[in-house]
Amino acid sequence: MKARNVLYLVLIFACGLLIGATIMDLAEHSWLHAIPRSEVDIRQHRRIAREMARRLDLSPQQQAAVDRILRHTVHAYLLIEKQVSPQFAAVRARGRRQIRAILTPAQRTKFDRMVAQIDQREPSIERSPAIPQTIPMRQAGNVSH
Repeated sequence: MKARNVLYLVLIFACGLLIGATIMDLAEHSWLHAIPRSEVDIRQHRRIAREMARRLDLSPQQQAAVDRILRHTVHAYLLIEKQVSPQFAAVRARGRRQIRAILTPAQRTKFDRMVAQIDQREPSIERSPAIPQTIPMRQAGNVSH
């Protein structure tokens, strides 16, 4: 009977150890190392500017300059995106046509549904509601470095 109790105790300890290790692994990968998209998305420039001001102890003048620089950067990114977006769309469409060409009619039907779901879930140009109003690039010369 005593050996049986020890065995149960060891099993309970082993289960606790495995559960604890699993939870720690999930926590480490999901929470500790996760980088919120809003912190790395330049379109969220106001949040980035606030974080830089806090971490770097920026003066009010530096904060204003960083904000202006980030706004101009966002504007430049959006201009580039507008220029290359049709090229990405063309490549995506060509790839989809090539895939459809090798599929059977039944597979094409499934593929078309799959593509429609992907397009609905992940639009080709995803816009955050926090995209700031940009200023024209001709005013970029006013940004102090």
